[in-house]
Amino acid sequence: MKDMNNRPNLPEEIGFGKLTLWSSWRGSMKAGAAWMFVVYLSDIPGAWLLDHHQDWPLILRILIALVPLAASLLYVRGIAQWIRGMDELHRRVTLAAFLFGTTLYLVFNTGWPLLVRAGLFTALNLTRWHLDQMPFFNCTFTICLTYIFSGLGYSLINRRYQ
Repeated sequence: MKDMNNRPNLPEEIGFGKLTLWSSWRGSMKAGAAWMFVVYLSDIPGAWLLDHHQDWPLILRILIALVPLAASLLYVRGIAQWIRGMDELHRRVTLAAFLFGTTLYLVFNTGWPLLVRAGLFTALNLTRWHLDQMPFFNCTFTICLTYIFSGLGYSLINRRYQ
């Protein structure tokens, strides 16, 4: 999605570069960050409501549970539209970065519970930091970790073009 000046979207607009704070926020909103905040603001309170009000009607509990998922899908749609507004090189680097971040998240999501089941955190006495209880099922955690891994992927992949 290009702006009024027909300037292509840049990955640096969402905090990967040296732009000002205001332009970083503006670019992030253009890239779907508003939906990311809806996920954050509905996921944890929704989980609390579901835990503490199990007597509520089933349809209401289902709606509360699905709000973060629906907002996550709208966030992904916003990111996809933002990426479509990039030039070819930035699009390629950004897609590779998001693929890296998503793949790394899936590896963590799959491997972490296996390590917990094997007893690694207990054997290394790391349970005091609750590393054995990472909330991989949580939409907020998923988006945050994927975003961090994508930023790492962008830094690694972008080095090739500098």
